[in-house]
Amino acid sequence: MLGQLRRIVQDVAQEPVLQNALAGLVSSVKQALTTECCSVYLADYDQQHFMLMATDGLNPEAIGNIAIGFSEGLIGWVGQREEPINLAKAHLHPRFKVTPEVSEDRFSAFLGCPIIHHRKVLGVLTIQQAAERVFSEDEESFLVTLAAQLASVLANAEMRQAVGQSSPSQSQSSQMKGLPGAPGIAIGEAFVLEPANDFNAISLKRADDPDKELAHFYRAVKITKAEFNRLAERMSGHMPPDALAIFDVYHQLLDAASLGREIEQQIAEGWCAKSALKRVVEKFARQFDDMDDAYLRERGTDIRDLGQRVLNNLLDTEQRKIKLPQKVVLVADNVTATMLAEVPREQLVAIVSLKGSVNSHAAIMARALGIPAVMGVSELPLLQWQGQRLIVDGYQGQILLSPIEAICHEYQRLITEDAALNARYQAEIALESCSSCGAPFSLMVNSGLAIELETTDPKYTGGVGLYRTEFPFIMRSRFPTEQEQIELYRKVLESYPDKPVIMRTLDVGGDKALPYFSLAEENPFLGWRGIRLTLDHPEIFLVQIRAMLKANLALDNLHILLPMISDLAEVDESVRLIKQASFEVSDELAIELPKPKIGVMIEVPSIMYQLPELARKVDFCSVGTNDLTQYLLAVDRNNPRVASLYDAMHPAVLRALYQLSQQAQGLQFPVSVCGELAGEPGGVLLLAAMGYNSFSMNSSNLAKIKWLLRRVEMSELALLLPEILACQSAKHVRLQIQRFLEQKQLLSQLRA
Repeated sequence: MLGQLRRIVQDVAQEPVLQNALAGLVSSVKQALTTECCSVYLADYDQQHFMLMATDGLNPEAIGNIAIGFSEGLIGWVGQREEPINLAKAHLHPRFKVTPEVSEDRFSAFLGCPIIHHRKVLGVLTIQQAAERVFSEDEESFLVTLAAQLASVLANAEMRQAVGQSSPSQSQSSQMKGLPGAPGIAIGEAFVLEPANDFNAISLKRADDPDKELAHFYRAVKITKAEFNRLAERMSGHMPPDALAIFDVYHQLLDAASLGREIEQQIAEGWCAKSALKRVVEKFARQFDDMDDAYLRERGTDIRDLGQRVLNNLLDTEQRKIKLPQKVVLVADNVTATMLAEVPREQLVAIVSLKGSVNSHAAIMARALGIPAVMGVSELPLLQWQGQRLIVDGYQGQILLSPIEAICHEYQRLITEDAALNARYQAEIALESCSSCGAPFSLMVNSGLAIELETTDPKYTGGVGLYRTEFPFIMRSRFPTEQEQIELYRKVLESYPDKPVIMRTLDVGGDKALPYFSLAEENPFLGWRGIRLTLDHPEIFLVQIRAMLKANLALDNLHILLPMISDLAEVDESVRLIKQASFEVSDELAIELPKPKIGVMIEVPSIMYQLPELARKVDFCSVGTNDLTQYLLAVDRNNPRVASLYDAMHPAVLRALYQLSQQAQGLQFPVSVCGELAGEPGGVLLLAAMGYNSFSMNSSNLAKIKWLLRRVEMSELALLLPEILACQSAKHVRLQIQRFLEQKQLLSQLRA
């Protein structure tokens, strides 16, 4: 039964045409459950009805012509209840709707199951039978399990089809929805920098030139066979001859008499090389999966391994031939710092990440670079994006595929308006950072990707409120040496003379992995990350601190920030190691070192309740609203399934921030905010109302935030705060902020 479920879901996922996928679905379910009818209805929320989209058992002429209202019939009842309905005599039920066109009067038994994705009913899957009986628990369980697995596949089926078939000649653009990761609008060409070398990421596509596809395939096979020869030679001294025979089997499978012949046949029928390989490999692998003999079932794994190796070489061959477009929209499963580094900044116009959320690391990097980004778009095959013309709207979280010229002109107008707004903000960048009533603010920048990418002149900032030292670690294939770190940190410190530069010690783990240091964990955000990792590896921590201290010589503007602190003992141990490093450097250079200020990131809720003790141990604290929100709300900010639950304007988060500010002021303990909330117009207004006056943000937001703060009075914010703290939802918080900005006639001048 499990094998049947898996096969049905795979077949639906692989079929690029939605109608064909649904037709195959109902036939497969009917056969698997040995029933007389299977049908699928999809929801149309604009028309408020379910449309019959495929059936094997009802009148085929009703497909696409019969609609059942959301509150009508048994189909509507299944959708309303959002649970299975199992009836022996469906035609006698009061909710049964007679629809002569579908010819279902001969069926008595009815089992309907909702297809639900992210709390939204996408459709209803039904089976029917003439005999009056209640479908068994096994049959119901099968249908429920199948509907759950199909939900995400069907949610993305139409978008998959749009990506695969869009062309500039279409009269309408295809639109996709994701999460707004970074503000802005851009028009460019999709470029998949690192395709996911996985058959699940390959969509079936046809090709116009079979000879060219065959040449691609033969070249990949040749490279793969050479790899097998090298592997066999390398392992010959470590494995018995019978074990090495697997490499001979692989060779034979690739020959024309075996898989090779099948793949050539598929290419001759018009499939591209990748699609032909996928179809053949998955066909044979499934055959082995269904065998009773355990040894033969394992051969399915061999087939997949072989296919994966050929696919890797096929993709590598194709990737090398792709030229970088002039305006790159970087599309990836998960955008990383190394990907960004491979695309020249002047060509990179936008980012699309199929996974991740608004506060994932990819989104943070996009905002730091001032590039629009859309996150958590879909589980679409990556390679289908390659070469597509895209409009990326980072404000709305929308992507338009192959837009017509009229739409491009409209979005180009919005891009021009954006540039005019930014020019208005930049016109006041040199003015004092204060409110309209003269209350001073310190506006600093978050940095770390590369100091040369910062767009704001250092003299217009209060310094660096957060320098992320992890990026130099991530960008290398090994840990950077002490001298390499000295040179890097010195460059940053010298760029902001006489202004504080707050350097956060290595903060990897969670969604920031080092390519040379394995950090794979079940729950990475609750695991071995930040200070926990570096205290377990003092050799890494000490080298970094030594490099910071040496870089700070004759400059004396270094501040050290400790991330992921959850316990006072971690503070004590970190301070001890900093003192040790200081003593070592002082002894080595025979000079007295300037003592940098030490601070702690407030991002783990536990440390918020130890503020008085913390204030006696360190010099300052900085609130990381991104992780603090994540931990307070128990939401993985990288998980698009729960992305809607992550919101820094959640009343609980705002009340926690207010209590923290009040307590810090009472202790006279310096506190700043370096999370993303400080760079949002609404967020910075609320933080200022709470009493925070030091903010660090991406440099691309600094001019806008300064422009906004110069137009508000503290007395106005003091009146706004009680209304905000009384709100019961993030939605109501935003409505209150919007109302405030409208009253100040500022809303139309802030696109965010």
